[in-house]
Amino acid sequence: MSITLYQSDLSPFAARVRIQARVKGLTDLVIAKPPGGTGSAEFKALNPTGKIPALVVDGAVLAESQVICDYLEDRHPTPALWPSDPLARAEARLLARVTDLYVCGPMFQTTGHASRKTRDQGYVDARLAELQTGLGYIVAYRGKSRAAGARYLIGETLTLADAALAPALFFVVNFAAPVFQRTDLLPAGLEPYWNGIQDDPFVGPALDEMMAALQAVRGG
Repeated sequence: MSITLYQSDLSPFAARVRIQARVKGLTDLVIAKPPGGTGSAEFKALNPTGKIPALVVDGAVLAESQVICDYLEDRHPTPALWPSDPLARAEARLLARVTDLYVCGPMFQTTGHASRKTRDQGYVDARLAELQTGLGYIVAYRGKSRAAGARYLIGETLTLADAALAPALFFVVNFAAPVFQRTDLLPAGLEPYWNGIQDDPFVGPALDEMMAALQAVRGG
């Protein structure tokens, strides 16, 4: 079977898949940059949205990171990256979904305003307020879960909820906070989680790859 992940090391959505691949030990997964670059006509001929990540399996194309992760989870069910308990599994899925919609959504709407010269500060402030609200949702939902772990979001082992949130928090801490000079973005309720998840043996390498890619964008 031929399987290729088209991605960027800086993308938190791609990092989610790389974390999962490491957990599963998918040594046959080829990691590649999108041909022609993200959004190019060449890549759109392969993946119509032109977005990353995209997984090509024997010529079939899968897009959207959670869809890709669901496929890999179905194909390689062990070690499992969703809790076995149905309610805990649903809670983990909820946190992954909230991360996509209410954390990554507003955060990446600010990337075009990184330069002070062209920044619409009012727009940025509104999106950062939405981002803070989204992070608050994570804290609140986790706080209501009886399955919340000490180190991980749900349960005592890594799940795809962690694989979604940890790379998103990387962007909060290493992009949004310094670029927009906001030290208040990461809520206190997530600080212990963020400090701990970076040491996970599967998450840590993905975050290191993101940092190396971010430093390359910044010119070292």
